[in-house]
Amino acid sequence: MSTKSEIVVHFGPEADEPEIVSELEKLTKLHALSIEDLYIRWEQFSYQKHDINTDLSAGNLDKFKQFLQHQMEKKAAKISTASTFSSASKRPKVIRGLNSSPSLFGFSLSKTANLKKRKINEGLTSDDKGDALPLNFSTNSEKDTGLGSSPNTTASELVTAPASPLKDEKESGEILDSLNLENVEIAQGLVTDVDNKLKIAPFYDPEKYHFRTMRQNLLDVADVLDEQIEMFKTIVQDHYGLSASDFGDPTIQSQSEVHSVGRIVPELSASDEFLNIESLALETSRMGGVGRRIRLDLTNINEVSFFCGQIVALKGKNANSEYFTVSEVLPLPYPDSPVSTSEELHETNILMNGAPSKIIITSGPYIADDCFSLSHLENFVERMNGEVKPHVLIMFGPFIDISHPMIANGTIPDFPNLKVQPKTLDEVFIKVIAPVLKKIESQIQVILIPSTRDALSKHAAYPQDSLNRKELHLPKNFKCFTNPATFQLNEVFFGCSNVDIFKDLKEITKGGSISMRNRFDRISEHLLRQRRFYPVFPGGTKKKLLSEIQGEKVYEQASGADLEVSYLGLTEFVGNFAPDVIVIPSELQRFARVVQNVVMINPGRFIKPTGAKGTYAQISIKCPNLEDNTLTKVEGESTVFLHNVWKRARVDLATV
Repeated sequence: MSTKSEIVVHFGPEADEPEIVSELEKLTKLHALSIEDLYIRWEQFSYQKHDINTDLSAGNLDKFKQFLQHQMEKKAAKISTASTFSSASKRPKVIRGLNSSPSLFGFSLSKTANLKKRKINEGLTSDDKGDALPLNFSTNSEKDTGLGSSPNTTASELVTAPASPLKDEKESGEILDSLNLENVEIAQGLVTDVDNKLKIAPFYDPEKYHFRTMRQNLLDVADVLDEQIEMFKTIVQDHYGLSASDFGDPTIQSQSEVHSVGRIVPELSASDEFLNIESLALETSRMGGVGRRIRLDLTNINEVSFFCGQIVALKGKNANSEYFTVSEVLPLPYPDSPVSTSEELHETNILMNGAPSKIIITSGPYIADDCFSLSHLENFVERMNGEVKPHVLIMFGPFIDISHPMIANGTIPDFPNLKVQPKTLDEVFIKVIAPVLKKIESQIQVILIPSTRDALSKHAAYPQDSLNRKELHLPKNFKCFTNPATFQLNEVFFGCSNVDIFKDLKEITKGGSISMRNRFDRISEHLLRQRRFYPVFPGGTKKKLLSEIQGEKVYEQASGADLEVSYLGLTEFVGNFAPDVIVIPSELQRFARVVQNVVMINPGRFIKPTGAKGTYAQISIKCPNLEDNTLTKVEGESTVFLHNVWKRARVDLATV
């Protein structure tokens, strides 16, 4: 692929101009960046400069150059003051045994329905195995250019401040991207004269989420981190047919090659901002290497993609007690796929009367940064009731964002339509936001998934307990699930997590072909192989701007992933299989993709910080039919069928 073609692929058709291509090529050479890395920087620039129009114009390219220069100067200043990295390996004190504390991995699901899974790698055609087949992915080349909101102040709208008029505001419901466009039609949704019902079944034990936060025990944390490594050691041993004698301690000097399973960590003194392929180490479990770390020598490896916290299986030897020279990286196997029996699929067909299902997904915040207007949410609810009529509406928080500028500054406005003004943030939701949500038709089932930034949640750590429906004064068609949550909509398994893994996962790559692949695909594959919704450790952090003095910005560390490490077992894939659909909202570009036969969705933000309309995801899923070729039959002890949702689902990303 030529440089020009690669630029157009990443930046879109608007980059197909000789002047723009020339400028972008110069920037890649000047800053020693790949086209994809340059595009990631452009996404960062666009997000930080949301108050201006960030089309690929000459003026914006000049601002982008200044942005890159400022980043380079900041990095150079940090490097000049950074201490010299130590080459010594950390040797932590040996602590109590692996079995001294009960593990949360593979926790019991006695309070939920029985799960079914089958291994699918045998006896299937190539179309039904690992790699995702190319699906029709239609993209509108236009980009959102909204610069502000202009809600008309009415008695029904709780508006506090007028916003600047929007430029090029798109119409509500306008489809921007589509996945599987030609194979599946948009579902009609709820039909009043047909009794088609969509059954919701959660697959987690809510009692396990009722733990107290900020009470982590170091020994329990060590047990959980050890258990992650030991669990994958068993998976690798079974998958590759290895014996226990094939595994060894990579921290001990030896002239023989051994297999080892461990966690990727930075070298002793390396910061995650300066990680590279030369500054990585392997952390062992207490069973596999007394918890020690050993630096990795990846000279013999041509292509690899690592990140901090990743569990990896390596083959190599430690010839000098300083490095573990890796000769082979053993890819972790993908998890199995969910299946259903013919009886279960027939029951779904009867429930839906053969009609397709329609699911809408939104992600907060639902309030702009510069005002407290709910006009977009009110209009959205009206469209759901009158036009869209989905069977299920999945809403991710935050519903009241603690990082909202007005809330952070304590300047919550008065609401002219309320006789008694709310005194707490809970009351703001109950008196201001809940009345809007209550207008959703009772036939539409609504699922609420919290965020760690939610002011409504008393549980601000991940994994996170659910919101309380009764305390929020919401009707019975609302269901509050945990974060993350795995649940079944008819036969389709959904996995939802409200922590931005696509932004927090920082890859260290080696090899050109890996870098050429789409970053969202790479991260999705990491997530599937690690069998967890958030495999990064330690979790990502966010910075808050405090002040800016003479062009120098001062930040403080704000809330990030906030991992409750002792309970990370609750972030694993339930039943040890991959859901049919995984939804993880992200601040990055919206997308819908098929990765290893799993539909991965980022619905995008509901409303932009400036008040411009955001996006939502609409999923139309054909009803399962045993007579057509959309389902794959798997023979075994009992005959079951793969759901193949990636073949019979259409995903549309549309304007709010």
